[in-house]
Amino acid sequence: MYEHYRKTELEQFVEHLYNTNGITEPQQITITELSNRLNVWVHYAEARSRAVESRTGMRSMFIDERLTPEDQRMDFLHELCHLLRHVGNQMILPDLFTQAQEYEAFNFVFYAAIPFFMVSRMPIPDNRQKAIEYIAYNFNVTLQFAEKRLAQIERRILQGQFDAVASQCCTTIETKDQEPAVGTTVYAFYDSSADVSGPSQLVIEADEKAVDSAADYLFSVDGPFDRLELEDLPYYNRCTRLFAQDLIYKDGMIGVNFAVLNLKYGRKQQYVLHMKDIERVVYLGKYF
Repeated sequence: MYEHYRKTELEQFVEHLYNTNGITEPQQITITELSNRLNVWVHYAEARSRAVESRTGMRSMFIDERLTPEDQRMDFLHELCHLLRHVGNQMILPDLFTQAQEYEAFNFVFYAAIPFFMVSRMPIPDNRQKAIEYIAYNFNVTLQFAEKRLAQIERRILQGQFDAVASQCCTTIETKDQEPAVGTTVYAFYDSSADVSGPSQLVIEADEKAVDSAADYLFSVDGPFDRLELEDLPYYNRCTRLFAQDLIYKDGMIGVNFAVLNLKYGRKQQYVLHMKDIERVVYLGKYF
């Protein structure tokens, strides 16, 4: 049943987090157990749930005491994602990053409340309704939540089956040569299997003149960007990966200096940037 299931990077993160900290059974997925094992200080108050991380690295969280125990646990998992995965005050981050963080936290709750690595070793009933009830009972979630997670698992299996067939077909397709780049263009790639609402990577493609320039190349993190499709990827499969320390933040813009990159990586015309690296640079540029 699970042969074609493909875990996202976020799911793999949750699985590694749980296994590393000895969280291997559904009954351990409680606020008390998780906060103790992950060293998170939890305080209940009549206020909206939110995560707080001090500059010393201390993890703490306020949970709304007015909520039901089940909603409190869901809030805890949501805020836990922000503590473990995200950097920066959302009040000063661009909307693109704030929305992406919230979307990732939304998915994190499903992965953390009903981890696939636990589900995959359980005797899930073949009957769908009974499967929903079984998952809801064992993971202590509502029937609606269990149904959504099961539907998510089913979609991933179906997508895995589709990808397996598609990859066999793609081996017979020849890649077409593209025209040389003119000017500098930033492209956005939206990974359908990722847990983000916006682009997962940006690709910078520069022409010969731009690569030889000593001036900074800056662009808005909010775009707009030309979109890369799956069929375009073979042309960009040799992009050089850039990291946060390679990027520039200036006047609300993100960018690179090709002269500096030439010294570090050699003379390249294509670079790929991961959104989490951009997010970190924007936050540090605004907050410090």
